[in-house]
Amino acid sequence: MNMCGKPASLLLIVALTLPLLSLSAASAAPVTSYTNPVRSETNTIQAIKPMWSAETDFDGQAFPAVNSGNNVIYVHKGKLRAISAVTGKTQWSSSLLPLSESIAGNGTLYFVDQKGMLVSLNAKTGKPFWKTDTGIPSDSSLTVKLVDGTLYAGGPFTLQAYNPVNGKNLWKQKTKSEYGGPYIQGVYDGVLVASMTVSGALTIDQYVGYNPKTGKKVWESGGNNGPVLAYRNGCLYVRDQYPMSSPDHALLLNKIRVKTGKMTKANEYVQVEDGMFQTADQVFVEGDDLYIAMRKYSEGTLEGFSSMLHRFKLDEDPDKQTPMIYEGRGDFLAGPYLNRFFVQKELRLEAVPLNGKMSENYNIPSNPVSRLDLIANRAYVGVSDGKFYIIDIPSGRTLGVVDTNSRTYGQTLVVGSMIVVQAEGKLIAVKRPVLTKQP
Repeated sequence: MNMCGKPASLLLIVALTLPLLSLSAASAAPVTSYTNPVRSETNTIQAIKPMWSAETDFDGQAFPAVNSGNNVIYVHKGKLRAISAVTGKTQWSSSLLPLSESIAGNGTLYFVDQKGMLVSLNAKTGKPFWKTDTGIPSDSSLTVKLVDGTLYAGGPFTLQAYNPVNGKNLWKQKTKSEYGGPYIQGVYDGVLVASMTVSGALTIDQYVGYNPKTGKKVWESGGNNGPVLAYRNGCLYVRDQYPMSSPDHALLLNKIRVKTGKMTKANEYVQVEDGMFQTADQVFVEGDDLYIAMRKYSEGTLEGFSSMLHRFKLDEDPDKQTPMIYEGRGDFLAGPYLNRFFVQKELRLEAVPLNGKMSENYNIPSNPVSRLDLIANRAYVGVSDGKFYIIDIPSGRTLGVVDTNSRTYGQTLVVGSMIVVQAEGKLIAVKRPVLTKQP
């Protein structure tokens, strides 16, 4: 049954923005309704005083900040700027304005600017190493990705590869990606896999395999597939995104051979009455397990009434296994991470152990979570009332709160001993709080 090596490793940073995403132990019987917290602190949360702050053009989506070394690089008043995470002092500014995602690596920042130029910028000085014209219209959706020592840039109907050291173009390939740059899923067993939105009788997300050295197209898949969930034994695991891909199951999971682009198997998971409306909200893979977050449905109704998280063995036939089920534990946010996953239950942030035992209720006020970043052993939680909390995951203690006056947040940046919070229109830097012994 296992036709597809080792799964693609997950980043140590797991982030969720709501409501953009409407987005896990075999057991003889499902585990249900563990709702009582094992810890509920009532002590006052310590306010953390900012060390510095800076205004930005970040609006919750466009122009997020990135860090390179000790510099935090951001956009303000249409200019690219760098500030020291330690001192809050401006290091440099540049008239170059990224219109694509900015990629930081090895002291360099890569992006496509407002003139369609692919730029390599010295992150310490703000001076360009090189610039090259991509020919991609600046008013289109642009993508940039650095994978295995090659820099890829994409736009409508084009995918291009460059040497990141000198900016030399390695190849250009026409694509069917009408609405913006192809998204690079990765390089697997010598095949560059890109997904692109293709318009026809139906608008679909199509996969195409390329030779990463020459740009020659190796294969083109049919179907309408989501992001790569895992790669193992020469196969990609992807979610089938066609409406009604399964008439009576919440998920259809496809396995695609990376050398040929041909589908080798499709498995259905979680039987439902109507596969059009009763579908999985989120699907992800960690280790040997496949997790499916969705609602529970009663017979004869299309509306879900309770949260459910199903945990299957990825390489076993779903019809021949009994999944572990976490029911009524709260709406899934992120994980699994440090042997638990994070949920919001009745506006409380809680952590559910993978063994299904009682949930841990964190000491923060009940408000909708806007963003949750899991980095090392800390959880960084931005909520909709403008408060940003820092939690030590192993102990469950809330270490402090930052007042941001924001409802939206970007990726939390950890730079040495500093935490940089990206709130709407501003950066706020605080010293990383230390876990102290309780009296």
